[in-house]
Amino acid sequence: MAGGYLVPMALIVIVLACAAVAGVLHRLVRVSLVLTLPIAISVILVSALTRPGETVLLVLGPFDITLEGIDFAGQTLVRLFAISTAIGLFTLATDPRAFVFDLERRGLSPRFAFIAAATIEAVPAMAARAGVIAAAQRSRGLDTEGSLRARLRGVLPLVGPVLLSSLTEVEERSLALEVRAFGRPGRRHLLWWPPDRPLERVARWLLVAALAGLVAARLLGAWPPIP
Repeated sequence: MAGGYLVPMALIVIVLACAAVAGVLHRLVRVSLVLTLPIAISVILVSALTRPGETVLLVLGPFDITLEGIDFAGQTLVRLFAISTAIGLFTLATDPRAFVFDLERRGLSPRFAFIAAATIEAVPAMAARAGVIAAAQRSRGLDTEGSLRARLRGVLPLVGPVLLSSLTEVEERSLALEVRAFGRPGRRHLLWWPPDRPLERVARWLLVAALAGLVAARLLGAWPPIP
């Protein structure tokens, strides 16, 4: 909703401060940079080389690098980093089981709650599984370290076992859920759910109010336009 640099940068500062309190600041910055870097490179190249503008900063052959293109790339990168840090903080600081229980307590279907938890756990689980398989294959003589060529050659033998083990895990989890009557119709009776403190409820409503105010400001034209 927010154009310009001020609001996205303020959100980044808030998210990083929360990550520092949660003790995941280093991991969050690393993960966010890894996720943002490929898109950032493409955004910078496309925006700087192809976006038209009036203020030409540099001419590279048939391409004109304009101030407007650089400004567009900068605003896009700030918003991308704000999104990646917010999502990364949620995944690093939220217990998936507590998240599922709280969704069910609020009336969401157990199937949708399970899908949400499985989505959060998918990437870390696959990364851990790939690490175990890579260690096992290195013990059998596969070269997965050293030069870039050796690393790329060692990736292909990992793909098949990772995918097959993922499918096997899905089948085992489905059987375990059915044994525990996961598909039983009717409302489930939860024995535990995460506590919801008054301060957290106030924070959530303040966030909702801030979002509503931002939408109103956008509709009234009070914020800089989104490029």
